[in-house]
Amino acid sequence: MDTIDSIDSADDYYGIGMNNQDEPQEEVETIDLSNLVTSDKKIATFVGTSKNGTSFIVNNMAELMSSMGINTAILDTTRNRNSYYIYTKNEENLRQIAASSIQGLSQGIARGISVNKNLTVYTSLPNEGNAIVHVDKILETLLKNHSLILIDTDFNTPLGYFKHSQETYLVQTMDVLTIQPLTAFLRNLKAKNILDEKKLRIVLNKVVKIKGIKDETIIGGMSAYTDPAMSFMTELFDRDRIKFVSIPFEVETYIRYLEGVSIDCEVSLKGYSKIFMQTLKELGNMLYPIISTNYQPPSANMGGGKFSPGMNSTLDKMKKNY
Repeated sequence: MDTIDSIDSADDYYGIGMNNQDEPQEEVETIDLSNLVTSDKKIATFVGTSKNGTSFIVNNMAELMSSMGINTAILDTTRNRNSYYIYTKNEENLRQIAASSIQGLSQGIARGISVNKNLTVYTSLPNEGNAIVHVDKILETLLKNHSLILIDTDFNTPLGYFKHSQETYLVQTMDVLTIQPLTAFLRNLKAKNILDEKKLRIVLNKVVKIKGIKDETIIGGMSAYTDPAMSFMTELFDRDRIKFVSIPFEVETYIRYLEGVSIDCEVSLKGYSKIFMQTLKELGNMLYPIISTNYQPPSANMGGGKFSPGMNSTLDKMKKNY
């Protein structure tokens, strides 16, 4: 049996009581997953502030990787459970499968929505959080049945999923106002000794050209938590070394995606531009490198990503208080 000595609260690890503190707490078991994580197995968590497109990235990556023959699973641990609405296609039999799929995983049964021969989605009714607390058992079941596990998360996801994932992808747009909630969450992970800088990757989503703001500028802003009162700063990762991919904002691509999920209740790569597909494949190479063995994801130390002198002065003062 494994222990949770790196997390100061089992409730945080499992997410017990995260929906209703008055509900009776479920008993959960700890399992050693090390023998199941092999060279061809991958658990990746994706997290970002609401509206930054985390589910958009997860769904498209799942479609891409499954189309290449990789046995892929989506686990939706978010409160909203957007995948429930997308992948059930408004069909009663699929809703029944979805409603019990995460509960099944917690019992060792891998029965989710079969999207295609290489993609299975595990979700549940929105705000249903009882079964999701069985972190270790759910991951054990997924590892026994799938090669690539993509976990769609939010800031309420049980922390055990982040602890067990080999990589965590931070999804961020060019909107600097959405950085603070993400860095606050990462600071919480660091405080609980879960944040592993080597596991972190960045997906810059909906990237557009903005005067004075480059990819490296946004990454620099993500690299530290800043107290709202500007009284202290907590460094989270080395902004010059972290790997990242930039996904361009293309109106036609988002229209195509929204038409698919809203009208046809499906995610399809058809109709996406060549540029968008290329960047999606770059992310695929970072996530599960089979597309091109020579690909090396960029780091942020490419120059030109520095803050203004005034901002640097502010950051220096904050570092002295850190």
